Amino acid sequence: MVPAEMRIPPQIDVLLRDLTETLTRVLMNNLSGIYLYGSLTQRAFNPERSDVDCIVVTHRALTDSQFTKLSSWLTRSGESNPWIKRLQVTFLLKDGLLTRGSPSCLFQFERLKRTKSDANPIIWLNVLRSGITLLGPRPQSFVPEITPDLLLKALKRELAYLREEIIEKPGSGWRDLPMYRNYAVLTLCRILYSARYRTIVSKPRAARWAIRNVPRDWHELILLALDGRKTIPLARVRQFLKFAEAAFSTQKMTSRSTRARRRKLPKKVPN
Repeated sequence: MVPAEMRIPPQIDVLLRDLTETLTRVLMNNLSGIYLYGSLTQRAFNPERSDVDCIVVTHRALTDSQFTKLSSWLTRSGESNPWIKRLQVTFLLKDGLLTRGSPSCLFQFERLKRTKSDANPIIWLNVLRSGITLLGPRPQSFVPEITPDLLLKALKRELAYLREEIIEKPGSGWRDLPMYRNYAVLTLCRILYSARYRTIVSKPRAARWAIRNVPRDWHELILLALDGRKTIPLARVRQFLKFAEAAFSTQKMTSRSTRARRRKLPKKVPN
């Protein structure tokens, strides 16, 4: 369970304990492990806006009965625990963690739905680096190797997702939300950080790094995103996205050149 020294709101602790007990009861021998990750485990949790992120690893896809029972329990829990609104749980097959299109389920925005896995290695780097095992084997024992090229492809997909919502998608339901604009800016900072250092850190940490490493023109924008209390102009978010895309491409080319010279990546990364 969550280490005693980790300070989290009591209702989140109750939610995680109840979730673990319910998953164990409903999934039985189909359950392999439960892993907490994200801002809560990275000392970057903001009670006003952070999600509670979990991965549930199963041996097989959820049966209709298991799906219905879990959906009903999550709905009932939302009546007594407000943190259900922030809970995001991804269900993945143990034999298909990095297989795009494998059967998956996602609980988000108070709804459980069946979906297809996008095989995002970023969340597993997050789990491996700072995640907490709530139940099951250590992730290091079964998560496939995440190579630098695999990470770069995932970062490129994240850039494409952001471009779609911020620039390309007609009538996007996200771009006009202040919290999404903040999320986009901070995620872009983390993409740039991860492209350089081949690892994952919290978005606030990546933003602080970006303030020290991107042109001063972007400092105010990043600070606004970190603060989260003012609405960032959409035009500035779009400009920063284009800057990040160009910087990412440059970093990618630099990385290829670096690998060609067979230089080792740094063992430590800056705060």
